[in-house]
Amino acid sequence: MHRYDALVKAVGYPVLLHSIIVAAAALLSLQVPEQVPAGFINPLLTPTYPFVEKFVKWDAHWYTYAAQQGYDQQSIVFFPAIILLLRGVWQLGIPVSLGGFVICNLFAIASFFMLYLLLRKDFSERITQRALYAYAVMPTSFFLNSIYTESLFLTFSLACIYFTRQRQWWLAGLFAALAALTRNLGIFLMLVMICEYIAQYWRRRRPEFSLLAFALPPLGILAFMGYNLWRVGSAVAFINGQKAWGRQFEYPWVNIWNNIRLLDNTFPQVQPGVLLDTVLVAGCLVTLLSLTFMTRFKIRLSYLLVGWLWFLIPLFSTSAWFPLYSMSRFILVIFPVYVWIGQLPNLFFYSYMVVNMLLLLLCTFWFTGWRWLG
Repeated sequence: MHRYDALVKAVGYPVLLHSIIVAAAALLSLQVPEQVPAGFINPLLTPTYPFVEKFVKWDAHWYTYAAQQGYDQQSIVFFPAIILLLRGVWQLGIPVSLGGFVICNLFAIASFFMLYLLLRKDFSERITQRALYAYAVMPTSFFLNSIYTESLFLTFSLACIYFTRQRQWWLAGLFAALAALTRNLGIFLMLVMICEYIAQYWRRRRPEFSLLAFALPPLGILAFMGYNLWRVGSAVAFINGQKAWGRQFEYPWVNIWNNIRLLDNTFPQVQPGVLLDTVLVAGCLVTLLSLTFMTRFKIRLSYLLVGWLWFLIPLFSTSAWFPLYSMSRFILVIFPVYVWIGQLPNLFFYSYMVVNMLLLLLCTFWFTGWRWLG
């Protein structure tokens, strides 16, 4: 019972801090006029509570629309895990925006629990709890409370890695497949499983007979490709459809430079998302380099590998209007960042907390008022 109480406190306090900041910003946003929506509005949504509707912005409209209307050539780019959950609650007669809000917030809480369980395998209670607080006040962590994939993706990913560490390969493979069906970057969890298997095999010198579980993530992607072929006539429609969203290939250093130029050319009327992308990409790069080359910061090789992949792969994608398209949101799920912050000296850690609590409040206020932040 004592251990259970300690777990609830260790997770509950960061969740409470996060919830208070996000709720305060949303309530404040209710008192001021919203900007005119610049993105797609789902015409099928029915009105629900004003507080909930504050979090139904931007891609949330696409997710709810695909759940209600079904996939088409443009919405096929969105992976199906969240859409299936939304469709399930909608078919039960629950308004899809309300059901989606509840689902994503429950997964947000689950992501804190999974982060705690995973990090406690390698780090002290102090470092683990500091990492959870760092996660709680990440400036874009309000996406955990909106109808976006971040809370699902991180929960599934952390569960995969946790069960990999426990040598429960079928559970690890199942959660890796769910992560891959939530976001394409989930496929790289297979590399984490392979790295951890090799490390465990050389220590134990005993093969496992459940290695077929490693095939579950690619099978999940293949299943979605099969659905793409049946639904819209192309197995890679979810890739080709990115062009309709303005996405195209470019080298990371070019995208970073173009974003800095955009920031300079549009200041002070710059979109807050452009500034946030620049700051968080720079911060994430410093973090991953520190974890890679500075021995004072401890982290498992497999975690560092997936952190770099989740950071670099999206950097190869850009658009004409936002060179670092949604990077501030993609960085939210790179959990090695929080491991690094948890190991910082007190002065840097508490400075991070103060600055980021204010940024989270401001960014939530902007997002709930229809400003683009990723």
